[in-house]
Amino acid sequence: MPRSFTLSTRAADILCEDLGVDLRSFPFELDYHGGTTDERSRVRAEVWRELANRGLADGREPDQDVEAALRLLHSPKVDIAVTWLETATEEVFRARTAVSGRLGVQAVQGTDGLRVRFVDTRSLVRGCTDLLPEVAAGKLETATVNTAAGPGGGSETGGDSWLTGAEHKPPARSSDRQLRAAQRILTLPTERIGYFFVSGSPNNGETPRLPAIGWRDTEDGRYSITSRRNNDGADWNTFAPADKQRLAGYLTEQLNALASG
Repeated sequence: MPRSFTLSTRAADILCEDLGVDLRSFPFELDYHGGTTDERSRVRAEVWRELANRGLADGREPDQDVEAALRLLHSPKVDIAVTWLETATEEVFRARTAVSGRLGVQAVQGTDGLRVRFVDTRSLVRGCTDLLPEVAAGKLETATVNTAAGPGGGSETGGDSWLTGAEHKPPARSSDRQLRAAQRILTLPTERIGYFFVSGSPNNGETPRLPAIGWRDTEDGRYSITSRRNNDGADWNTFAPADKQRLAGYLTEQLNALASG
């Protein structure tokens, strides 16, 4: 079994079509290669030849484990998307971890394509949080504010504009102290803005999707942004100092909620 392998963007594109799988699920973005039928045929032939030369295919049949990994990314029972924006360069990090039973696969999209590896589902949460850079928790106090829209709303449309404009503006219904505490966090110079998105397999035609777990790296350290809805329908955002361990706790809570739901 190839415990890990890489696919160029061309190979990922061709395998999407030939295997009937979708590798373009959020947050991944893959170009379509070959503007004409002839160009597409040429790209397809080159891709399969490259895969065969690397031991990832036999003719036009992919290695069984390569196919298993891609099919799991296509239709997982549990899906965790990890993405963030580097504010200085506007580069976007994109990764997905797909799980079904005891089988797990993690894929990271880079400029040269996808890096795919099988992962131990027993350390699923750590495997996701370890993708983040090492940044210490911030030092400012926690703030909880009432908000009309939770973090990450509309985040899967409009390309990456949701990342570049990812600000959370608490309205005036929260206490002045909580507002000031939140504003102190939000006005810190930001180096990175990121999110975890957890979703499950479709149930009765609907895909279970939990609120995004947001985080931002500032010159003061890392802060999380989590949301909840009260019984009265009011939405609340909590801004809190967070390191990888704290984010792992939030992620574990969501996975447990998904499993029990």
